[in-house]
Amino acid sequence: MKQKISEALENVFILENKKNIIESGIVKKIDVFKDEIRIHISLSHPTMHIKKTLKKDILQAIKYKDVDTKKIRLKIEIKLENTDKKIPGIKNIIAVASGKGGVGKSTIATNIAVSLVKMGFHVGLLDADIYGPSIPLMFNLEEDKVHSSLLQKKNNSYVMNPITSYGVKILSLGFFSKSGQAVVWRGPMATKALRQFVHDTDWGYLDFLIIDLPPGTGDIHLSILQDIPLKGIILVSTPQKIALSDVHRSVGMFRIRSIQVPILGIIENMSFFLEKETQEKKYFFGKNGVKNFSKKMDIFFLGEIPMLQTIREYSDLGIPVVLENDQIRKIFEKITKNIIKKLP
Repeated sequence: MKQKISEALENVFILENKKNIIESGIVKKIDVFKDEIRIHISLSHPTMHIKKTLKKDILQAIKYKDVDTKKIRLKIEIKLENTDKKIPGIKNIIAVASGKGGVGKSTIATNIAVSLVKMGFHVGLLDADIYGPSIPLMFNLEEDKVHSSLLQKKNNSYVMNPITSYGVKILSLGFFSKSGQAVVWRGPMATKALRQFVHDTDWGYLDFLIIDLPPGTGDIHLSILQDIPLKGIILVSTPQKIALSDVHRSVGMFRIRSIQVPILGIIENMSFFLEKETQEKKYFFGKNGVKNFSKKMDIFFLGEIPMLQTIREYSDLGIPVVLENDQIRKIFEKITKNIIKKLP
């Protein structure tokens, strides 16, 4: 029976290496019991679509060998590859994440990057939000202004060349797609593009590469965690329960045993606004929601950013607000220093 199953599994392939799962060593063990057959599989790629496809292909291949698939139990383990390998020239890679969209994650990633530049660091910013790239808007980088300088020839091959704005080296899918054009990609295409953005880009020397992740948890996040040696994660949330519920899921993902990326801290955005006449703080989304959440989850509270019209106005203009407003500059400077202190 074990031989019959092993022969069946030779007809199941992983597209990434074009080898069957027996030949590639993915199948670790086959146990045959009276009422159960266990197939132990170890994957280095964590994405959900690969797991589902693999299960379907295995059961179909075994069925052709007249084996009762109801007895089959698949045990799939996820083992991330060692991410201790550094990317040449990049000292610290930090990702900015949120559980929910619309909490100001890209605005914060932009102003942290510019704050680091103002402190004298060499900084890059990678817009990894494949389906909603907004970093070009934050820097007023229109597509027709960047196309001509995106690719350069190096050692008989082409590499991507980041666009520098306000001292930050920037790369985004938004540079390659027209305004308003939908990016309709499946997970493998999106993750392949991100790997190219990191590994096939002439970043030069960087003290920091900030990665602006898409909201939520999914294939893109897991692939980045597997493929890129992150020093840590910065979480962003607004104070209300609906946002904190989603960021709670992100915390759960980053703390999965097979992932274990350090969470450097969490930022509360849109914490309060000031009444024009009295300058009294008004907590539109609730008071201390993120601060209380950080204590509960044992996450360092990096700081709070108020809801100011100035931030929205300069973001719409494509100008990082820390360059134009001293109040906001001091807030981001404090938060950025807290991030640096928390680096392992």
